[in-house]
Amino acid sequence: MFYFFFSIGIKILFLLTTIFYVVYFIAVLQWAEKKITFIVVPILYTFKFFLIGFFVVLIISILLNYIPIALQNFPKTL
Repeated sequence: MFYFFFSIGIKILFLLTTIFYVVYFIAVLQWAEKKITFIVVPILYTFKFFLIGFFVVLIISILLNYIPIALQNFPKTL
């Protein structure tokens, strides 16, 4: 079950990264004044985006994996 959620999470992360690149490069092409921004700025923002996206997908995957177990054992703890 964990592999199922993990593979969906990775696909969502790649989809969001692609959307991010498309939107960002459109903005850079319209407003860029220096050639350096085509390489340096997207790399910096992509690293942050991937890091945040990885943790969001990781937390959601872990929660979806362990919520059924927690709900099964919850009445036993009361």
